Amino acid sequence: MDGLLKILLMILIGATIGGVTNFLAIKMLFRPHEPKYIGSFRIPFTPGLIPKRRDELASSLGKTVVKHLLTPEGMRKRLLDDQVTTHITHFAQQEVQTMLRSDKTVRELLEPLYPNAEARFLTLADDKLRDELSNVMAEVKEQKLFELLGEEGMDRVRVVIPEIVEALLVKSEEYFYSPEGEAQLRHMVDSFVQRRLGFIAGFIQNMNFVEMVRPEIVNILRGQSTRDGMTTMITREFERFSEKTVDTLIDDRLEARLIDGITDQVVSRLPIGQLLDRPVSSYTQSVESRIVDELVPQGVTLVIERFTNQMETIMDRLKIDKIVQEQVQSLDTSYLEEIVLSISKREFRAITWLGALLGGMIGLIQGLIAIL
Repeated sequence: MDGLLKILLMILIGATIGGVTNFLAIKMLFRPHEPKYIGSFRIPFTPGLIPKRRDELASSLGKTVVKHLLTPEGMRKRLLDDQVTTHITHFAQQEVQTMLRSDKTVRELLEPLYPNAEARFLTLADDKLRDELSNVMAEVKEQKLFELLGEEGMDRVRVVIPEIVEALLVKSEEYFYSPEGEAQLRHMVDSFVQRRLGFIAGFIQNMNFVEMVRPEIVNILRGQSTRDGMTTMITREFERFSEKTVDTLIDDRLEARLIDGITDQVVSRLPIGQLLDRPVSSYTQSVESRIVDELVPQGVTLVIERFTNQMETIMDRLKIDKIVQEQVQSLDTSYLEEIVLSISKREFRAITWLGALLGGMIGLIQGLIAIL
């Protein structure tokens, strides 16, 4: 009877020692969280194993995740999976369709991303138009006038010259019959008489030379020879003038005025405000189905293909291992302990009971040896 009691006592002591030892070993993985001191002497095995080697654990975990878990090949296969592609496409279609059917104006959508859109668009258009006009003017100024007009333009000017001559002669005739023209003609006649006739002019000053000269001038203006002569002269001068380059006709000040005038007129007529104040749906209604059903799936497929082709580079630049390492290092030790225990609580309990079982078996063996 005493031998049996001794064996049971040895089994109980061995099981207690084994279970408590394993329990303490598990606890010492995490605790204490900080080193403990007696005076200046640090107590051995403090802090616990995981807090003590936290940085090494974080670095090793980051490398393990990149090497064996989040690999480029695995991510590529997952993204190219039909279900994932379908889900991304469906999500993109819903988002695009919602945006295309929005009653918000273009201005309202742009404002958070591009404040003062109208003023900025107008400024951009102004700058761009000035640059383009400056480039065009630089090219134009190097050309000769006949090159700029072309053969068709030159012919058109030649056709117009007789009309211009006719208009000039008609206006000249009207001018000589106007009070201003009559006064000018009288002055010219008086000056001629005084200059040519000298003292005789006093005897004939009462004669109306204007009425004598004006009909003759008008007859000359109405003559076909005058028209032909002026037409020939102006045509000849135009032909000579067309050999000059445009830069001889336009100086820097005139060029600047031309550019300013054209730019101001064009920019002031741009309906940017009206376009921005229209709802998005008014632009997209006729093309919504094509965008949603054709362009979005094509775009998603293209983006996924491009993304997966560059997966290694992307993951390398993302530095997943560093992210995991930093996240693990930022976790509170108690929270890290809670995570590990929540995952392995059953296993740790099994280890504790296994220690008790092994301790009990050792106690049984010891008890049997003691009895024998």
